[in-house]
Amino acid sequence: MTIRAFISCTALAAGLAGAAPALAQSSEKDQRLDVVPYIGVDQVVMGPLKGGGDVLTYTNVNAGLTAEVHNRRVEAVVDAEYNHSFGWGNQAPDQDVLSGIASARVNVAKGLSIAAGGIATRVRTDGLSGAATLNDSYTSQAYAGYIGPSYTTKVGDLDVNASYRLGYARLEDDIDADAPGARNAGSFADSWSHLVTGSVGFGPGTVLPVGLVASGGYAREDASQLDQRFEDAWGRVDATLPVSRSVALVGGIGYEDIQISQRSPVLDAEGVPVIRNGRYVTDKSSPRALVYEFDDIIWDAGVLWRPSRRTALEARVGERYGSMTYQGSFMWQGHDSSFGVMVFDGIDSFGRLLTSDVAALSGSSLNIARNPFTGDITGCAFSVTGGGQCFNDALAGITDANFRYRGVAAQYSARRGPWGWGVGAGYSQRKFITPSGEAVYIRGSRDENWYGNASLTYAFNDRDSLDTVLYFNHFDASGGRPDVTNYGAFTSYYKGLTRRLSASASVGVDGVNADDLDTIISAMGQVGLRYSF
Repeated sequence: MTIRAFISCTALAAGLAGAAPALAQSSEKDQRLDVVPYIGVDQVVMGPLKGGGDVLTYTNVNAGLTAEVHNRRVEAVVDAEYNHSFGWGNQAPDQDVLSGIASARVNVAKGLSIAAGGIATRVRTDGLSGAATLNDSYTSQAYAGYIGPSYTTKVGDLDVNASYRLGYARLEDDIDADAPGARNAGSFADSWSHLVTGSVGFGPGTVLPVGLVASGGYAREDASQLDQRFEDAWGRVDATLPVSRSVALVGGIGYEDIQISQRSPVLDAEGVPVIRNGRYVTDKSSPRALVYEFDDIIWDAGVLWRPSRRTALEARVGERYGSMTYQGSFMWQGHDSSFGVMVFDGIDSFGRLLTSDVAALSGSSLNIARNPFTGDITGCAFSVTGGGQCFNDALAGITDANFRYRGVAAQYSARRGPWGWGVGAGYSQRKFITPSGEAVYIRGSRDENWYGNASLTYAFNDRDSLDTVLYFNHFDASGGRPDVTNYGAFTSYYKGLTRRLSASASVGVDGVNADDLDTIISAMGQVGLRYSF
């Protein structure tokens, strides 16, 4: 069960959900349909400020699509781009990049909707988590997507909810085993995941002074690496007891059964696991071995504070996975701004985490900034309606292993006239769940990640704007891999030349510092043209 799925389930069980909502209503002026395909060409230069190296020059040719749809039945946003870089010289190899984010929700009938979304982006595979991706030999393409229906209705005094989500995640790479910090096995390949949840209950004051909700669910992920399988089934009953107009005591108890299993790798004549393209070769004939099992009562209790429809705070403490857990959330929604903080604790994987991050996106007004030098999307998608999400953490230290995942994440977004800005930051700890004797990740070893992103936009008019992005990521790795700090900033100016033709110019700096490696700081510049159809 993913972190966000658990929090959503317990929040629902705590009585936060009211009557089933009707189809979204919107006035004529709120309805939008904006679809813009485009082609472009950029000239990019990258030179060393510290750490040596060559001056690299690229010519980027790209084609993409931005779309925003908002009406009574459909709410969707798409920002997708294909970029081919022609490198000048042997040190600047050609490379292809597909990147983008998509999120959509369709109201099919009263109470019934279908949601779907996806992400494509590029990440480092040489252990330098978060560093620049201009060198193709050290990067991989990451993809994730999901689709699924949800249904909510009211049967007498009972609120009834059900949902299903099918997810898929994939990492395409050709791992360079000689790269600094590269792992020789244990890299994620792809996985399919399923999540089914349901609940039935009533709110406080409906039938009894206390609100009661029974909920349950089942999650499963099948990963190709060693035929790994994750299964989680749970059921629980939650109660909400108001003690004032804005404060309620909440608590729940239930039962959960988690199992993680996998097969053995193929061994060579000397008994050493066979590795191909940086991954273990699975012995399909080997029996499935249990890696992790949790089978016990779960419980939590806490407080819910909701002084208005715009503000909600929930904090819980309980027992799960055989130890104490601490979770909470704070959400504030303004007219043209939003702020949220989440404290999480659960068991996750790269595939489930990235899919959940994509599913957390909502709203048709996402601010998705792109790196003008590489074409990659930056770490966060911001939204003034509270539907933004940061992907930095999910894409850091990619592994095939499941892990105990704990931390805190926060995001703020606002728009005031011509100004728009967003800030995302967080910290997480991964404690790995692996078989005894695992060569890549030691069972119980921990990675830690700190990240921050900030963006600022100023629109001079309908066609001219100035964007600035700052980013920071520190990855504290285990297992002999290097600790990596990446930081940088860039500013881009966009100028409309005609109704369809626009020009851009960008300057930026990117720095990376890793254990036992010299600090590298690079200056970057870009000029380009884009034609929108």
